[in-house]
Amino acid sequence: MRKSTLPLIASLSALLLPLAVVAPAAAETTDVVLVQDSMTRTVAKGLGSSPDGTTYDASPVASVSVANGTAKLNAAAPGATVSARPIGLSVADSTQSTVFTLPKLPKSGSGVYMSLQSRLTADGFYQTQVRVDPKGVVLLETLRVNAGVQTTLGYTWVPELRVKAGVPFVLETRLAGTDAVKIDARVSAAGTKPSAWKLSVTDRAAKRLTAEGRTGVRLYVSRSTPALPVLFDDLRVTAKEEATPTTPTTPTTPTTPTTPTTPTTPTTPTTPTTPTTPTKPAGGAPVWNVAGTRTAAGSAVVGSTNYPVPAGALFVRVGATSGGSGSAEAPFASVQSAVDRAASGATLVLRGGTYHESVVIPSGKKLTIQSYPGEAVWFDGSSAASNWQSSGGRWFSADWKYDFDSTPSFTRGEADGTAAGWRWLNAAHPMAAHPEQVWIDGVAQTEVASLAALKAGTFFTDVANDRLYLGSDPAGHSVRTSTLTKALSLRGEGAVVRGIGVRNYATSVWMMGAVTVEAPRATLENVVIYDNASTGLFVGSSNATIRDVTLARNGLMGLGANYADALVIDDLLAVENNAEHFNTSPVSGGVKIAKSRGVTITDAALLRNDGPGVWLDQAVYDVRITGSDIIENRGAGAFLELSQKIDFVNNLVLRNVGNGVKINNTGGVNLWNNTIIGGDRAVNIVQDSRSATDASVPGHNARRPFPDPTMPWLIRDISMGNNVVGESAGNCTVCVEDYTHRYTPAQLNIRTDGNVVQRNGAAAPTWFVIWSRGTANVNPYVFSTWATYRSTTGQDANSTAVEGRPATDRSGRLLPGITAAPRSIPAAVSAILGAVSPSIGARFP
Repeated sequence: MRKSTLPLIASLSALLLPLAVVAPAAAETTDVVLVQDSMTRTVAKGLGSSPDGTTYDASPVASVSVANGTAKLNAAAPGATVSARPIGLSVADSTQSTVFTLPKLPKSGSGVYMSLQSRLTADGFYQTQVRVDPKGVVLLETLRVNAGVQTTLGYTWVPELRVKAGVPFVLETRLAGTDAVKIDARVSAAGTKPSAWKLSVTDRAAKRLTAEGRTGVRLYVSRSTPALPVLFDDLRVTAKEEATPTTPTTPTTPTTPTTPTTPTTPTTPTTPTTPTTPTKPAGGAPVWNVAGTRTAAGSAVVGSTNYPVPAGALFVRVGATSGGSGSAEAPFASVQSAVDRAASGATLVLRGGTYHESVVIPSGKKLTIQSYPGEAVWFDGSSAASNWQSSGGRWFSADWKYDFDSTPSFTRGEADGTAAGWRWLNAAHPMAAHPEQVWIDGVAQTEVASLAALKAGTFFTDVANDRLYLGSDPAGHSVRTSTLTKALSLRGEGAVVRGIGVRNYATSVWMMGAVTVEAPRATLENVVIYDNASTGLFVGSSNATIRDVTLARNGLMGLGANYADALVIDDLLAVENNAEHFNTSPVSGGVKIAKSRGVTITDAALLRNDGPGVWLDQAVYDVRITGSDIIENRGAGAFLELSQKIDFVNNLVLRNVGNGVKINNTGGVNLWNNTIIGGDRAVNIVQDSRSATDASVPGHNARRPFPDPTMPWLIRDISMGNNVVGESAGNCTVCVEDYTHRYTPAQLNIRTDGNVVQRNGAAAPTWFVIWSRGTANVNPYVFSTWATYRSTTGQDANSTAVEGRPATDRSGRLLPGITAAPRSIPAAVSAILGAVSPSIGARFP
């Protein structure tokens, strides 16, 4: 087992030796406590760190918190999943337990599922779960999940336990073995003596999971059940440590009768699941969770790149003597001094270290900034805070001398909007636009608006009196605060930045980004940009290339772009951006692009952003989005708005909270070979009253003639083929509506065929399809059956409808037995997919 983040592992090196699969006699083993967490802390987002050093990744992190001695998993919507897993712990045989409490019973539907997970790797996991229905009836189950396919190994009803609102109960599971994996489970009222194991199963299948893996707690609220929170507490994970670290020759008698299994060395797991909350591997670079995606998108680990050092390069090193010449022996002491001295065309090589700088590459200088081979280079906008004083249960430092601008707009000094869709600030998060940031031992603190609101886990900046207040005692802890606003401004044409990390800058919204591209032909490669106060990266000029870049937990957006013609985005990872929870509109999420022409996005992973995964808005023309995974974003997966000529091909769009794909006043769209599962409406095509001939409507490209003949803002000429679409949480699966009642289906020329279209039941969603009629004052067609839809519209003649069961597994792969007749691929789509035979859905390696 491995748990690099726990201090106790240093004294448990014997645990790294082979474990006997059967349980030895008590005299020969001891129970080693790997996790014992009573949740005695306050954390607004995530679980923070326990007294023994346990840290967690939480997904979504905003749905997990700790207060009043318990942790909360807060499902945001029906069908939502929330999880929390200790970071760095990997174990094969273990016993786990936790105390769950339902503050309220589910109101309706199938109920809520509370689980403990074991041996979680990229290959799958075991899960012991309790389902509680609206009457408090308990079902205990054990599952194995391989590549998203769930297999029930055993289940039993628990009639002796009836769950009541506010009354805690204990779930416990024990797992051991490799040739045969034995799983025991029980559930009992808290405070009572546990009974014998209620459910025992043995997994001997070829797909059994034998490797070490992670453990965790999980909540799932069924799609038929209104969202609700669940509390958990007293999380405990233990394992057996052998007194003699050599493999025993004769297996000891197991405590639960079974056939002893010859001890083996635990199989090394394949690719471990990467935690949501970044860990710090060698080199210090964070790693975010991209499990379940098809592509290893994002930057290389900071410190792992190996760019050649050209002859004549200028060197920079933190702490170097000032006045250096830039040679390897006498490097510059700061990046800006190197930029100022360098001639156009030079390469600046940064030695490993943390650079607390704001750097501007001026117009007229074409420079390359790169890390020294194998060395970790960070631009860090934060500084250590000290000189703390205590006052009435609060702690303050008078060293705070900063006054950052909190304008909630791209125009400095402009007040927040008032019209619907133009309010930046969410009433639940009024401090979102304030760039101040504070971390205690690396855990982000939440900013509050007044000293009276200060409590543990929060901070307040008293600008008038130059004081920074904390609600948690900083004694013995590292406290860092953002003290710089920008990292890099690239104003010289042809700038290249590669192999570095950028973090912790107090960037105001109107500054556009912690890193800004302000001149043509810039390249960013293997760059990590995270935990900045507003937008991570902004591209405001043409011919930029963004390759192998990670944008994570930035306050507003991962990447914003405007007037970014010929923009190339390749292997981008944008994860958990809009961390400050601005309103979804007018700006938020993973990637938002406006007023740009000739854009390509390939092999990206856009995950768990609070807003759309990718948003094309206002006169974006000629776009290719392909090979990308757009998963579990809280807005639409893909929002194509007021734009034209888009190839959206071979994308995996899964479990987004808004629409899966929304096409709004946008035409010339090829929607082919995608898997679009989940969302309020899986595919939503909408025409509203905004007109391309109305100059008063925002969104026109001032560089183009008015009206722009290439930008009609109509849902016309849309082709849908060979997609898998389903599991809509709203009122329809495929929805085509013209709110203006101006256009007939023939005029719109929307064509769909060769798809698999799924719904969960005969009335879930209410309608299979909504289809525009284009007649004044007449509502669109609504089709509750597939046959009526096809016979009325003539669409989807070769498509397959699936009702009452899923069409895909959790990874998005078609389940066995579900097929359709794929259609011939249009030339534009064939140019993307290559010379391949037609198939259904997104393509997997």
